[in-house]
Amino acid sequence: MITKHPIAQDIRNFFRKVFELKQMGNYRYAEYKDAWLKKIRLTKNYARESAAARTTKELQIFLRSKYGKRINIEAPVGENMSLRFLTKDEVGGDSRTGETTIDFKKFQAFDILDLDTNTAFEVSLSDAFAEFFKDLLKALLDSRVKTLYFCARNHKYLGSKKSGFIKVRDSPMVHQYISLAKLYKLDVVLFDLFPRCNE
Repeated sequence: MITKHPIAQDIRNFFRKVFELKQMGNYRYAEYKDAWLKKIRLTKNYARESAAARTTKELQIFLRSKYGKRINIEAPVGENMSLRFLTKDEVGGDSRTGETTIDFKKFQAFDILDLDTNTAFEVSLSDAFAEFFKDLLKALLDSRVKTLYFCARNHKYLGSKKSGFIKVRDSPMVHQYISLAKLYKLDVVLFDLFPRCNE
């Protein structure tokens, strides 16, 4: 079954150390544990972007130590491949002759790419709804990727009662895009990083 990918399970287990359950009215969300913030050297008044970046980096280090060269961390989109819309002769070249040159290092990267199963893992710890569409586009542009795990959590935003994973999971527009991705032979898994919020 697609949701039983071992790396996905390791990602979920990792986030048990990172998050604790909080509640605002009827809405349950995952908040960083004080012990985790201390581990990544952030104070209580941390910047959300810093917490997300440092936590993702710690996850990548953990997965690299377990899976070694099976995974590629911060794998540039399209690296070592030709994009679908270019012929073999069009990759490379220079602007004086009108040929196309692609610098794959300037593209965005996948958080984790499992080279054995052609599975990309994108971990969204902030604005999951906006990040979903960007991450889906990356996976569609990279013909190596057969499955995209979009990993997110419920999180708290001021003035928002539903955000993060639950907003993505419940969005009809997201499900339309997932259906569209299947036409391009891309499976998309919406993966809850901290499912205690939605039990």
